[in-house]
Amino acid sequence: MRKLKLGISSLGYLIDYGLYRTNPSPIELFLEATRECLKDTEKFDLELCELVLEPSLILSSEKIEHFKELCDNFNIEKQLHGPFVDLCLCSQNEQISNASLNTYITSAEIGRKIGSKRLTIHPGLVNFLIPSLKAHNEHILTKKVHDLLKYTIDMEQKILIENMPKNANMLLNIRDFSKFFNHFNDEELYLTYDTSHFWTCDGILSELWQNFHERIQNIHLVDNDDKNSDSHPGLGTGKINFEEIFSFIRTYGYKGPLIIEISSAKEIPASLDFLSRFL
Repeated sequence: MRKLKLGISSLGYLIDYGLYRTNPSPIELFLEATRECLKDTEKFDLELCELVLEPSLILSSEKIEHFKELCDNFNIEKQLHGPFVDLCLCSQNEQISNASLNTYITSAEIGRKIGSKRLTIHPGLVNFLIPSLKAHNEHILTKKVHDLLKYTIDMEQKILIENMPKNANMLLNIRDFSKFFNHFNDEELYLTYDTSHFWTCDGILSELWQNFHERIQNIHLVDNDDKNSDSHPGLGTGKINFEEIFSFIRTYGYKGPLIIEISSAKEIPASLDFLSRFL
């Protein structure tokens, strides 16, 4: 019997629908991907799904009510991944950082309407040409996340920030995590641990789990075979050491979501089969 809480992300459905349907509208793409993800969550008898709010045009569309109705039709646990494609919460351009903050506030409001338990956000990208500027981005990110937490304090959903791949130059490693999370108490902000992102940064799993096992409240199970990319292939087809990852999951008694996040929903059956050896 499976004890860990396993789920799927709508990311692969968004990509499939966008690639193989002729000229879909952004709203159509979002709603259809959401519907198929919810249906497959039930079909594969999974515990929950993580719905990605992309394309972000849905946030300002009257069709957002259709999204709520769609979610209400499925009696399964849901959590949200906020928009990320054109957001930068840590931007030194105040107009961009403020717009990103407002987008995540809207995402949290949508989460409350559908009964989401968690909202994952991204920090954004940092100028990699001038390393000395990173401290300014870190300060801005800290301030904006505090602002977000103040707004969402009564929404009964956890806010989680995701670790990034090395080309983002923000929240990459243990040093980055320690510096950032020191500004937040243990029950205020949490970490969505992305297995591929951490691997691209040559992260040491023992240090991650020793120092942040209480912060980790969501895991994106992502494979990869190239540290310069983030292609999200089917699980078990890349170089990520999932046996080691699941060893730490058990050692530290992790009970939160495990979200299969791949670039094509067609790979979900094979990915589930691969994971069965660890569950």
